Amino acid sequence: MVKAFDRAWIFLTALLALVTLATLDAAWVLSDGRPTPPEYIFAALVAVAWPVIGLLTVYHWRQRRTVSASTRLAAIVEWCDDAVIGLSLDGVIDSWNPSAERIFGYLAEEIIGRHGSLLLPEDDPERSMGLLPRIAKGEIFQNHEATHVRKDGRLIELSLSISPLKDRVGNIVGIAVVGRDITTQAGEQRMLMEQRQRLARIMETAGDALVSMDEDGAITEWNTAAERTFGWPAAQVIGRPLRDVVIQPQDRAAHDAGFARLLRTRVPTLATGEPIRVVARHRDGRDVPVEMKLWLTEHNGRMEANAFLRDITAQQQMEAERSRYEARLAHMATHDTLTDLPNRALLMDRLIMALNRTRRTGKTVTLLYLDVDRFKEVNDTLGHAIGDQLLTTVASRLRQSVRPSDTVARIGGDEFVILCDDQANAEDVTTIVSRLTSTVCRPIVLPSCVLHPEISIGHANSGDQPTADELVNAADEAMYQHKRSRRAVVPAN
Repeated sequence: MVKAFDRAWIFLTALLALVTLATLDAAWVLSDGRPTPPEYIFAALVAVAWPVIGLLTVYHWRQRRTVSASTRLAAIVEWCDDAVIGLSLDGVIDSWNPSAERIFGYLAEEIIGRHGSLLLPEDDPERSMGLLPRIAKGEIFQNHEATHVRKDGRLIELSLSISPLKDRVGNIVGIAVVGRDITTQAGEQRMLMEQRQRLARIMETAGDALVSMDEDGAITEWNTAAERTFGWPAAQVIGRPLRDVVIQPQDRAAHDAGFARLLRTRVPTLATGEPIRVVARHRDGRDVPVEMKLWLTEHNGRMEANAFLRDITAQQQMEAERSRYEARLAHMATHDTLTDLPNRALLMDRLIMALNRTRRTGKTVTLLYLDVDRFKEVNDTLGHAIGDQLLTTVASRLRQSVRPSDTVARIGGDEFVILCDDQANAEDVTTIVSRLTSTVCRPIVLPSCVLHPEISIGHANSGDQPTADELVNAADEAMYQHKRSRRAVVPAN
């Protein structure tokens, strides 16, 4: 626009000159050849002066604009927050603005005329200075990050824009460098990078499997522990659908439904903060029980699901073993160790519950109390091993002789108690006693002897005795009355 205005001004002055000459010529014709008046001569001079005035005016304007532009450029460089440095083609510093003084610590008079390599670390002087030949050929470098050295020896990080300086005819005569101090940002970036690298090392060496998948369900992360847990190398699973790798075929429909809900709501129903237990699939097809913690992240605007999975196979085995041990302890607390029959504690619990039921239903509970006659003689003459075989055989025959709902208990030594719930009448009790006697008293053939056991039985009914202890005592007394009224058979060899 400025050049167009200059041309318009020159054109206007030339036009004024032509108009002046045309007027002068017309006036000359009207004078009929008389001598030219002085005013005509002056007009002719004015006509000649117009183009000269126009050219001089344009030249003056251009000079003023050049000075003004130079002044503005100098002010910009002077007050710019970035270091603005001029270099000769061989790297000697020839200009240095105040921001360069602030960033590098050198005053202009200290640094101008010295080589730019002074600002570079001693162990890497060629990294930036090596660009000079390329810049001299016209290359431009933007956002070139490099380490520099301040006057006090402290290292700083700069982001540089480096471009060639050209004269009016386009020849490259120098190099312009604009540098921005990014030491703080670079330090933060390095710290962030180190944190990411440290986190990556932790994740890679973690004892738990780390598995991540994107919105398409494809695996994006698979650490060494995941390889060990599921049997798949990372190279063979990255990019594959998670459902095809670790989800059992029968569970894939539920997995797909849960993942679709997750994509829709962005709320993981399993991300409760507490680990949950699921069954995954090993490469060889076997089940892998795992404990899983799930959380969501966002990367480039896309959701990513992440999970830590811990193989709890050994833990579950230990828990199962502990459960079996605890169950065994609980069983031992309520059962006889020799015959595995309920002991006195369990019998009394069941008897109390049965009596409570009779109060609601009106039915009768019958308790049979029996012992093996002359059991002490068996122990004393044949030994405790034979005595134990006698007791275990009697216990087994007693169980076979009653209903599954009845309780057969060993309450000590050779004494057994049978709890018969819901007995209708005395005839039923007589039938039970007869069946017990005929079953238990069959001969017991052992490798070293044959035993002919006999038993004494007494019974009591709940209708006559209101409490469990009273019912047990009554049945015990009835058993001793029966024993005194008969003679037991001595075991034969």
